[in-house]
Amino acid sequence: MKQHKPSPDASIKRRPAAMLWYLLLAGLSLLLVSSQLDCADDLSFTGPGPGMTVDEPFNVGQGVFLVRAMRAYGLGILAPESLREIFEHPNYLPDHPPLGRFLIGLSHETVATFAGDESRPFVVTYGRYASAVCFACLVFLVGWFTFLRTGHQGALIAAASLLALPRLFGHAHLAALEMPTALFYVLAVLAVVQFWDMQQAPSKKRACLTGILLGLALLTKIQAVLIPIPVIVWAIWKWRQQALLPLFCWGGVGVLVFFLGWPWLWFDPAGHLSEYLGRTTGRAALYVQYFGTKYADRDLPWHYAWVMLLTTVPVGLLICSSFGVTKLWRDFKTDQQKRPTGELLLFLSLLWPLILFTLPGITVYDGVRLFLMVFPLLAILIGLGAAIEMNWFTRRFGQRVAIIAVTLLMLSQFTGSLLYAPCWLSYYSLLTGGLNGADQMGMEATYWGDSLTAELLAEVTQEVPANSIIQIAPILHPAWLQMLQETPELQRKGIQLVPFESERPVSPYVLYFQRNPYLPELLQTQSSDKWTVVKEVTRQQVPLGRLVSLKDGR
Repeated sequence: MKQHKPSPDASIKRRPAAMLWYLLLAGLSLLLVSSQLDCADDLSFTGPGPGMTVDEPFNVGQGVFLVRAMRAYGLGILAPESLREIFEHPNYLPDHPPLGRFLIGLSHETVATFAGDESRPFVVTYGRYASAVCFACLVFLVGWFTFLRTGHQGALIAAASLLALPRLFGHAHLAALEMPTALFYVLAVLAVVQFWDMQQAPSKKRACLTGILLGLALLTKIQAVLIPIPVIVWAIWKWRQQALLPLFCWGGVGVLVFFLGWPWLWFDPAGHLSEYLGRTTGRAALYVQYFGTKYADRDLPWHYAWVMLLTTVPVGLLICSSFGVTKLWRDFKTDQQKRPTGELLLFLSLLWPLILFTLPGITVYDGVRLFLMVFPLLAILIGLGAAIEMNWFTRRFGQRVAIIAVTLLMLSQFTGSLLYAPCWLSYYSLLTGGLNGADQMGMEATYWGDSLTAELLAEVTQEVPANSIIQIAPILHPAWLQMLQETPELQRKGIQLVPFESERPVSPYVLYFQRNPYLPELLQTQSSDKWTVVKEVTRQQVPLGRLVSLKDGR
């Protein structure tokens, strides 16, 4: 990539000051996320955040199990027999590698030392700090990498844009695997971009060191298996047969770290690896509403991933990223040797997950959740594009006007992160007319239970009499309902939660979130003469979560 960079000496002198900016942005990110983490009145030192999502009980429960087991064994954990007892224990769930859940468990136990012991087995809110910290690290990583490649102005914008991507920002508030996966995925990709982008193929030592990061990414979630394909294509394109040895070292170390970091694999490598990979294809289908039609996850139209990405990035940031892509293409066209740069690898790493999810039979669901790791890579292109805009304004109107114009543009992109709080997973951009337009098109308004916010639960407990029964819908997994029942205020008032059965209601009260493919027909419409809305969470007049009261004789 052809860039007008400052001299090496000037760049080195600027590094400490630049690093301080990205550390400050990372600290601000952690502060902003940590201020809205509470899902059920669990902590006094954080504000109300998204409701508990379906996967969080698994992640926190498994993380707490791992951390407490390792703490109980102490140094004895080094013995293979101790590891066998932990990783073959009936309570251990090997549906995902352990790194992401271990971080969530570590977060839980750390916060528990300050917040005090609870009567509950674990508290979901405590585990959410892991994602908050991972997000802050991601902000720093994107800023620092972009500074090294393109300069300070674009780097500041790239790092700040992560806060303006509502779906990514929303996941930073959840005790889910998506944020640790995004962090280690991006770290593994950017390490190759930064340290392999040379005239000669990287040394074995350099390949092995970057391979460690690949292994850590593999230890988070199955999405990390997507990393090698773009790297292999790019490296062979760049160095031909000279790339084979570095690729072998990089991949070999990555696989070794993955194997060593997951003791569950040790005791039956072939069988357990087959079981792990088989889970991604052998589970029951999940259903998605897309342009008003209910699809099984394997049957969605090829364009689902592309549409979801394009409609969940603020339009201004999307335009900036298009300038960045255009810059990459022009630089490649003008390069006489047509040798791929590191930025091209970054672009291929962003593109490949989207291409994969267009292939027939590949499962995709839950909006952008399965390819959330492309958003930080997109942020780097956003920073590059914004730097191009800044240069354009500077040449025509001067630096002061350029700074003001680009700053105002960036500030306008934060409206989604501000107005949708804490229901960031329901964000749609102006390309659909916002959430209201997307809802009219038949897109999913919400899907994971986050719209049953802490504030809504507090209002529900005030509205419903003590010792009442509340019916819940949809129930995507019994463990989620069980943990929701542990909400302190519900326990204090003796309120019981049960699954909703529309044909045999056991209570007039129904609490639900608006995931239409799994809701009874009675609850799918926004209004009905068969029930009355008692409390609700809405964004842009679209209901996301509700407590309704069924009418007699419905």
